[in-house]
Amino acid sequence: MVSFSQTEKEGDILIDKTQQDDTYRAGETIKVNAVIQGDLVIAGGKLIVNDSINGDLTAAGGELFINGYVADDVRIAVGRTTIDSEIGDDLYVFGGEVILTENAIIHGNLTCFAGNIEMNGIVIGKLEIKGDDVLINGTIKETSKIIGEDIIIGANAKFHKEVVYWNSDGEIDFSNSLINTKAQFNEDFGKEKSELSLTTFGTASFSLWIFYILSSFLMILVLHALFRNAFSNAVEGIENNWLKSFGFGLIYLLGIPLLIILALLIIIGIPLGLFATVIFIFSLLFGHLIAALLVVYYIKYKKDRNWGFWSITFLALVCAIVLRLLTIIPFVGIFLSVVILSITYGALTLKVIHSKKQLVKN
Repeated sequence: MVSFSQTEKEGDILIDKTQQDDTYRAGETIKVNAVIQGDLVIAGGKLIVNDSINGDLTAAGGELFINGYVADDVRIAVGRTTIDSEIGDDLYVFGGEVILTENAIIHGNLTCFAGNIEMNGIVIGKLEIKGDDVLINGTIKETSKIIGEDIIIGANAKFHKEVVYWNSDGEIDFSNSLINTKAQFNEDFGKEKSELSLTTFGTASFSLWIFYILSSFLMILVLHALFRNAFSNAVEGIENNWLKSFGFGLIYLLGIPLLIILALLIIIGIPLGLFATVIFIFSLLFGHLIAALLVVYYIKYKKDRNWGFWSITFLALVCAIVLRLLTIIPFVGIFLSVVILSITYGALTLKVIHSKKQLVKN
């Protein structure tokens, strides 16, 4: 038996009783203070795991803290991740900032794609890192592959097997960190750095496809759990308002950047401008995921399908992959992206405007 939680609105979730089976949760803040006997899948703004998980951990969201033991694999797509415990098998992490404290022990391999990476713990298996600012100040027992704009090797770093790396400034000094092994600079690895760009992501590397699918699924899970009513309501009457939706969406895509610039030019408007910038960037990065959910809800509404929460979530993932493949086509992809995002945000905007008018009338 699997434990599901379909959160209708934003809220805090506390797991303080032992879960005997696989557990799924989505919410604004999720805190795990009890043992999970099976796998745990969580998605939300702030995620805190304080107790043991006897299966896999899969997580997506804004911020994640792992303070409890995880017996099997960990797969993460999170803005900021802090790991302060033992991982029984492999760790796959994709995000903005990743920190492994000195208490972190990864018994399998560590594969990490992120902006800022700080590794202070122990990796029993292989290490593969691609990022911008990379600090290695821990122990790696097997081979290492490190690609970064700026790589720093700390005083406590220990490499027990061969290291291959690429650094934007060329070769670096590994000092006394190499234990009866060697480090080799590979110029060709610089080409792999481009795999993390928005334009090539998902086309050049199978491993990046895996991360993309995982992160997309978990982000769709978050968006669906928190805003399912908004998607359901937005598709009503959309077939008669395609052009209107496109127009409102285009105003959003072109108008918001102008408003942000104006806000940043005024001192009192700087905080609002910065906040609007974050929201706007988020809407661009995850626009195709939001569009995928809207498409699935439209089909459900149009065809009168009796799809439940998880059916819609998985169908939206398939739709998101298709949209992603379409939007990476040169030139045509840019046009499709503008059209898709415009209709998506236009439809949502029109629904908000309609709802406000209804409130005024009442």
